[in-house]
Amino acid sequence: MAKFQVDLHQYFGPLDLLLHIVRREELTLSDLPLAKITNQYFEYLEVLVELSIDDVADFIEIASILVEMKAKQAVPDQRDPAEADGGAEAVDEISDDLVARLIEYRRIRDASSILDEQGQRWQMRYSRLSNDLPPRRLDPSDQPLEPLEVWDLVSAFGRILRERQPRTTATVVVDDTPIHVYMERIHSLVCQQKRLELTTLFEAGMHKSALVAMFLATLELTRHYGLVTQQQDAGHPLYLVGGENFKEVLDVHKIDNLSFEQVAGSNLPVNPR
Repeated sequence: MAKFQVDLHQYFGPLDLLLHIVRREELTLSDLPLAKITNQYFEYLEVLVELSIDDVADFIEIASILVEMKAKQAVPDQRDPAEADGGAEAVDEISDDLVARLIEYRRIRDASSILDEQGQRWQMRYSRLSNDLPPRRLDPSDQPLEPLEVWDLVSAFGRILRERQPRTTATVVVDDTPIHVYMERIHSLVCQQKRLELTTLFEAGMHKSALVAMFLATLELTRHYGLVTQQQDAGHPLYLVGGENFKEVLDVHKIDNLSFEQVAGSNLPVNPR
């Protein structure tokens, strides 16, 4: 089977991952606990290596910066006080530079999110006017849960890899199953069950190539075919449901020739909806 190659694009890069960890842990950018941040960053990095992403070097660069900062912070400096002060200043400069990059990235991303939300509101407004329909009263209990970021999917996939991947054997398994086969299976299950728990897709003992293919098929369905990922809270099961653009019939002709390389090489979404 061909090597998986994932192009993460500039909006799905190492700073996005780092910002996701900071936000999830409700931390401030001015006071990052390096040990905790570094350990969690490496957990994500292990999954990205499993996916053989194209831009893994960019993630490793940030990882090396975190490790350098963590090491210099943890190891006592045995040099003269004057030299030690210079080393501390160097660490502070590295930290300040990283924080500055994160702040700038967050500013750009927040502005992009605001523009996206405004565009969606205008689209809904003009859609209602054109249809001449009064706005509906929505029951909060019927509203979908918050869509997850792609990093939440990556994290869930990492847990699945650790739990479901069989022990290493000398047997070489070649899987040339087309990606659309996995997409059709997921689509069919969502149509039948309406609300599909993600972990049920990954059977015990499933080979890593099949695990990765199932994960990429899930991402492709969330990006282009209206599949939505939902979760009540961290630690709760992650579900796949049909969103507004989800169709009961999957157009197989569009994906018949879709290869692993095309799916894995496509830009992954920041917010799969």
